[in-house]
Amino acid sequence: MKRPDPDLTPLPVWKQRRARMVAWWRRSRDRRRTACRTLKNTGARLLTLAISLVGATLVSYGVWSIFPPAGYVAGGLVLWALQWNYGKEEGSG
Repeated sequence: MKRPDPDLTPLPVWKQRRARMVAWWRRSRDRRRTACRTLKNTGARLLTLAISLVGATLVSYGVWSIFPPAGYVAGGLVLWALQWNYGKEEGSG
């Protein structure tokens, strides 16, 4: 009796699943890298925006503690400058 060719015998189910998973993992590498890069960039922008807003709040409060109406005006101007700055940053990319 002839032995069957080992290349023609089907793989066990667990090896077939593993092979499919490995193939999918390798195909999706670029998408994972892009998603990771996008997440890092978004996190950095959010952190920068949060720090800017805290700074604007402190400046506005400092001016408000000296003369209340000027604090509102200064806060509005600082927030307008932040919005203008982030608007230019988004448009250039």
